[in-house]
Amino acid sequence: MKKLICVGLLPILTVTAQAVIADDDPRVFQTAEIQASMNPPMSGIFTTAEGAAWLKRSENRIDGRVMAKVDTANEPYSIWWVGFNNRAGCGESCGPEDLAVGGVAADVAIFNASGAISAATGEPGEGGVINVDVSVIGGEGPSHGSQDPPCPAPFCMPDRGLREDNGLCAEIHIDINRHEFNGDWVFELTYPEAPQAFAIFPPAEDCDHH
Repeated sequence: MKKLICVGLLPILTVTAQAVIADDDPRVFQTAEIQASMNPPMSGIFTTAEGAAWLKRSENRIDGRVMAKVDTANEPYSIWWVGFNNRAGCGESCGPEDLAVGGVAADVAIFNASGAISAATGEPGEGGVINVDVSVIGGEGPSHGSQDPPCPAPFCMPDRGLREDNGLCAEIHIDINRHEFNGDWVFELTYPEAPQAFAIFPPAEDCDHH
């Protein structure tokens, strides 16, 4: 099994909507299409997968949902937060090159968001679907409703989560990982591998960069 921590940190995804939600703690609402990984591999060509994700963001909390069609039914999939706390620390876009140097400049955090067994679509040979909620609170670190990822060099990022007061200013990538069942479902749902698909959310338009 491929044990990759560099999970789908690839740009090129259009955020289709942003709006401020009026409540006691005003939030920014963002939506994004689910993008498939490169096809063919290393070609630089990305296709739009079937699905979408949304986030509701405030200074110290991000809630969202991931709804996507996946390749297989009745198999384990995991969802991962990849947060670039310091967007200015990336180059033109945040991506794998920011992890290659340990994610220090961009203050990258990678941690588990959720997991699911994909449901059947009802059509033979049509793969499966996942529909999961995700949530993270700034300043509480990756232990909040998640699991620290494995730490193969140079991707060791201990104690990194969404920074306090940074829910609007971080660039957020959400990765969908498919896992091949090896007899341990818990392991499969909480261990990152190469991503099948991903969504990218830039910092909110009204981020004030504390």
